[in-house]
Parts: sequence; C-alpha cells; structure tokens
Amino acid sequence: MSDTRSDAVLRLTCQPSKAGSALIFPYRLVNDGPGDVYAMQALAVGGAAANEAANEAAVVIAGDDGDAVLGKFMPPLPTDRRIAVPGVPLARRLPAGGSLEGRAEVALPLAETSPYFADLTLRQYEIIEIKGVLFMIACWPADDAELVARPFGEGPDLLAILTADPVRSARLASQRFPTNGLQLFKRTDAFPRKLG
Repeated sequence: MSDTRSDAVLRLTCQPSKAGSALIFPYRLVNDGPGDVYAMQALAVGGAAANEAANEAAVVIAGDDGDAVLGKFMPPLPTDRRIAVPGVPLARRLPAGGSLEGRAEVALPLAETSPYFADLTLRQYEIIEIKGVLFMIACWPADDAELVARPFGEGPDLLAILTADPVRSARLASQRFPTNGLQLFKRTDAFPRKLG
C-alpha cells in the first residue's frame, strides 16, 4: 500500500501572557504546505456523538528535557487501565496556504493534566523547576486515506477526527518559550507522558 499523504509545513506563532491566575496562549497556525490539514481545537470526551461534551482545556505534560509540554494535542492513553471510549480529537480544516487563530488557557499553578485523569491531592505532586514551555498543536493530513472527518455538534466547521491511532498519526506544530522560575506540579502516579 502506498502512502499518498502530502507533507504539510506548519508554522505556529504565539505570544503567551498571564492574566490573573492563568497562562494565556493566543496562537496563529499557518499551513505553508501543499495539502490541507485538520488542526486540533478540542477533545470530545466519551465519544464523538454530537451531544457529547467538548473539552477545550489544554493538556499539560512534563517533558523529558525539563520543559512543560502543553497545548491542544491528544493526551497519551493511561497504561494502568483500559479506556472504554477514548477521546476523539475535534479539529478545523486548515487549507494549504491558509491560517487559523485560536487560544489555549492553562490555570496556575501549572500542573500536569489530562482528561483521562482526575486532579490529585497536593501531596501527590512533585514540584519541579522547568526550563521552558513547549506549546503544541496537533494536526492530521486531510488526505490521509486512513482518516475520517465528520461534523461534530452545532459548529459549522468543527470536525471529529476518526483514525486508528490519533496520538501517533498526529503531526505536532510547536513553539518553545524559555522560562525562569516557573514550576510544574508533576504527578507521581502512573501518568503517561510519551507522545507518539
């Protein structure tokens, strides 16, 4: 079987700021590639039916290199239990040569989060200093033969992305921001951190 997917060249720009007790990440994603992509905006929790809730919260994970990885991407599935109905990425189609704007918000203090895990008690976190924040948006090639995009809910352009492995098949557009004195509450349970 041949792979007919076109390579997208994605540029992510962001100017993060702090507002009250939250970090705000307004971003612009530009598709300079030859093919259209689907850019993740939210996650359908509990399935992709039109009446399900869309979780727009950013995922936050401690990276291997001392950064906090956060943004709109598929969180790794738990390794300590089975998830009956994994989350489904909700995306907007981004045509070749086009751009879209969005925003992600993360509450402070910065802590690892995933829709598959409830928050822990304070004593179940380890506080670590981070070197930077890596902001990411997941995208999928629109011409991937193994991917289906179908309308989600009332929004005219929000699509549920159905594919065998949305974590590994995603391409990640990212921008890194060095930090000084920012801490991350790192979970001490069986929290998965491997992306793709």
